[in-house]
Amino acid sequence: MIDRERYEMELAVLKRKLPEGTYHFSLGRERPFVAFAARTNAGHLYTIQVELDRFPASVPKAFVTQMLRDKDGDDLDEGLHSMHTLPSEHGWTRICHYGTDSWSPAVSLYKVYIKCRLWLEVYEKHLQTGRPMEYYLKRQA
Repeated sequence: MIDRERYEMELAVLKRKLPEGTYHFSLGRERPFVAFAARTNAGHLYTIQVELDRFPASVPKAFVTQMLRDKDGDDLDEGLHSMHTLPSEHGWTRICHYGTDSWSPAVSLYKVYIKCRLWLEVYEKHLQTGRPMEYYLKRQA
């Protein structure tokens, strides 16, 4: 669980990097989280929720707070390597943003946000072209 010192550090980074009102912490809960408003380059608005119950010790779960559909109209509710998704929870699409092998407790919530934001851009590209997200993301290395 995120402690007070880490929360203050994360908040300071987010205040510097993101516009006011585009993120919200909810810590006094069984499942603490931070929610981000993310607008894509195409102008579509999504909400990303990142769970903080095991952050920063392990990779936090990140969700788009709705069930997204692929180009064919199928729910993105499974763990699909080609689409960089994990099995859904809460009825929402779960985003694969960091692997356990690449995770470090030093990774900031801002970096998680950036990876999720990139995922959304690639998702919208998938909707345009029908190509799996892996087609675009493997070229980012």
